[in-house]
Amino acid sequence: MTEVLLYRKLYENIKGDILSGKYREGDLLPSENVLKDAWHVTRSTVRRAMLELEKDGYIARKQGKGSIVLPRRRHTLGLLSVKGFSQVVGETKKPVKTITIEKPIQTFFPAEFFYPLSDVETEAGCIFLKRIRCVGDEPVMLENTYIPNIGLEDLVSMPFVNGSLFETLGRVYQIEIRHVEPDLRAVLAGRAESRWLRIPEGTPLLHIYLRFSTNRQHVSIYSSLLCNTNRYSVGINH
Repeated sequence: MTEVLLYRKLYENIKGDILSGKYREGDLLPSENVLKDAWHVTRSTVRRAMLELEKDGYIARKQGKGSIVLPRRRHTLGLLSVKGFSQVVGETKKPVKTITIEKPIQTFFPAEFFYPLSDVETEAGCIFLKRIRCVGDEPVMLENTYIPNIGLEDLVSMPFVNGSLFETLGRVYQIEIRHVEPDLRAVLAGRAESRWLRIPEGTPLLHIYLRFSTNRQHVSIYSSLLCNTNRYSVGINH
């Protein structure tokens, strides 16, 4: 096996151990000598894999200490540059289906929320709903949505316009989406995700956090998406 393939295999193995929780934040990875002997590779191959892990934000290499696992990283991007559901449907000839797991309810924002909230948003609480997005009969996305409950009390009791949350917000409440800010990370499916998405535990998932800015003061729309990208690329579609 060439050095390129060996370093890549070592890189993927260590990255998988970090994502699975075998190595946690702050843990010290095995030394270059230990990895060299365990994998029967050269020191330069190990060093190349470590450099790639450091460049990709999984570890920090500290002189005299070794390689330390970093907190799970998050990327902030200007756009979510992946395909949307409508394009997926066009390619697969399969219909999109949305399954509502939890209908809209009035509740509080979680104490540990994935975006900073203003005092107004926190005090108002939120409208929460949970849905599964399917292509054909195959679930590909688990979505939790949170909307500050500011003048939206009726949203919990009305049917969505054409089955669309965003269309309902636009037509009924004149709330228009102006901008989306996504954060992405790689995670592994736990027991709940494996059940909803019908995949084995430990399957790699793309976790996308979204904050949609609107024309309404203090009303941003927040979504947490867990996406199975094994067969379909996914995007923003409400």
